Amino acid sequence: MDNELFLALFITAAGMTLLFLSLGLFYGLLSLMTRLFEDQPAGSGGLFAKPKPPAEVATTEPEAPDEPDRLRAAVVAVALARAEAEQGSERTAPRAEGDAAGLEPSPWWSLHHQRRMDTHAATRRAR
Repeated sequence: MDNELFLALFITAAGMTLLFLSLGLFYGLLSLMTRLFEDQPAGSGGLFAKPKPPAEVATTEPEAPDEPDRLRAAVVAVALARAEAEQGSERTAPRAEGDAAGLEPSPWWSLHHQRRMDTHAATRRAR
């Protein structure tokens, strides 16, 4: 019994070692290939040329908007959110697409509520 257990552990260790060695090999190959074949501008000297440092770009701070503009934007956002919330609370049940007055619930909504209200245990879903 001990011999079988030792053999299983040995096979597992050997397999894991080979797996991690192959993963390391593939990672090394991928990183080597990306360094060799990365996109370089035309005339930069081929595959093994050192990349040139990027040109310095003047960094300027974007102008901060005025405080009243920020407050006005916040007020508009809050007003829109409240309008959407009030509009959503008026509609309690989904309406049929073709119903202009919006008084008839959709067939799917009716079926859903009919199944929930059904008292027969065989037709109810398990929760």
